Amino acid sequence: DPQRDFAFSIDRCSDITTHTFNIRAAIVLSHSIKELYVKVDLIINGKTILSYSETLCEPGHSKLIFCGKKKGEHLYYEGPVTLGIKEIPQGDYTISAKLTNEDHVTVACADFTVKNYLDY
Repeated sequence: DPQRDFAFSIDRCSDITTHTFNIRAAIVLSHSIKELYVKVDLIINGKTILSYSETLCEPGHSKLIFCGKKKGEHLYYEGPVTLGIKEIPQGDYTISAKLTNEDHVTVACADFTVKNYLDY
């Protein structure tokens, strides 16, 4: 996100396709989170293949522990991720994620790109 500091790291990147790996992400909120919505796009070789959106936080129903956090507070997540993919076909893969609040203000956004041109 070019407008705020966001930290993200992946352990054991070379083993992503077949193993569980740990991720860590941190951000200082520039907006409070009463309601939070996520939109994720999967883009393969420049074409959007999948779009997904979901409500993560809303009054009386929150899916995440950081729902209700205030502007200026830190968010930190650390945990395992398992893809369970045996083989990734060659190409460019981009995951574009955008989190917005109840005022349609972007709380955080990030693009993750994987380029695979290796023969298995």
